Amino acid sequence: MEEDGVDADTITFNILISGLRKQGRVKEAMELLERMKLKGCYPNPGSYQEVLYGLLDKAMYVEAKELAGRMICEGMSPSFVSFKKMIHGFCREMSAEDLDWVLKRMVKQGFVPKMGMWREIVQCVLSRNNTCISSNVSEVVNS
Repeated sequence: MEEDGVDADTITFNILISGLRKQGRVKEAMELLERMKLKGCYPNPGSYQEVLYGLLDKAMYVEAKELAGRMICEGMSPSFVSFKKMIHGFCREMSAEDLDWVLKRMVKQGFVPKMGMWREIVQCVLSRNNTCISSNVSEVVNS
């Protein structure tokens, strides 16, 4: 298209980003998201959401959190499913700080965690605290 002097628009970029995501090429989708701005196209919520889903599919939760933060700063809201997947991922990684950030942003965006999500969050926090307590007790006993 560029060689023929045809400028791509946001919809064209979104289709390309979606295709890259479906092929698991999330790094390239992220690069295309940045490149689209250089070409004078402005990403819409769909542009960001496709990349965000790609990051979540690849279990790149920290990167997903950063992109979600950028979306929010630009006045867009990640989907409920995105927040849910980030919470699930950070619980699996036992990252209470990241979990806290996601939960607060989720609520500020107007989403309410469902009962199952709250159960997972509480179990994650309690498991993390028990791990910390257990390792502290082990250190005392072993010294």
